[in-house]
Amino acid sequence: MIELTPSAPKTLLISNNMVEVDDLTEMLVEQGLGPVTHTRDLENTARILAETGETLRLLICGLSMHLHEVKEFLASWDLSTVSLVVIDGTAEFLDREGAAILQRPFSTDDVLAAFARIGLRD
Repeated sequence: MIELTPSAPKTLLISNNMVEVDDLTEMLVEQGLGPVTHTRDLENTARILAETGETLRLLICGLSMHLHEVKEFLASWDLSTVSLVVIDGTAEFLDREGAAILQRPFSTDDVLAAFARIGLRD
């Protein structure tokens, strides 16, 4: 298991699925997008975002899109500084520059394609 670290993270994962977090963390570190930090909910997300300063490059959200607060949070996300990948996101995210979606179940190739879409991989 790859260790998650809160110090100067490049990526923040928001997910309550620990298997998914472990798999994504391994891929992120291999792609040079570590260190990775993780939270299971939006409440802790705000605290982590305030603490990470300017080091964060990518936010990956795997929370249910059926929750109103998740939709509001993602709709208001400023993509000018930090890219966004939404797991099981709707097509509306494809219209936003700096955002990509992944549909479960996804493969490593799917994740790499999402990173390429937002300019994090050639």
